[in-house]
Amino acid sequence: MKAIVRNILLACVISMFAFFGAVARKHTKQEMTAEQKVEARKETLTCLSVAFLACGLCAWRCTILYRRINIERENQRRFNEYLRSSAFRRQYQN
Repeated sequence: MKAIVRNILLACVISMFAFFGAVARKHTKQEMTAEQKVEARKETLTCLSVAFLACGLCAWRCTILYRRINIERENQRRFNEYLRSSAFRRQYQN
């Protein structure tokens, strides 16, 4: 679970800075030329794509980690059940 929480926090930090980068160029007070506007739009789209990519990869990675945790829990449950049943057989059925 710690890995999932770390993964989510990392995605939040990356997304936050990417969103700040996307919003930063919109609040400049000087008049921009056409080339600067095109460049600002490219930077905004790049920052937004980084933010959404970070969220998507975080969801994908959390799904993989959650699946591994569930497999490990299932294996542990089967092992415990096997130990209980074998101990019962040794004690009462022999």
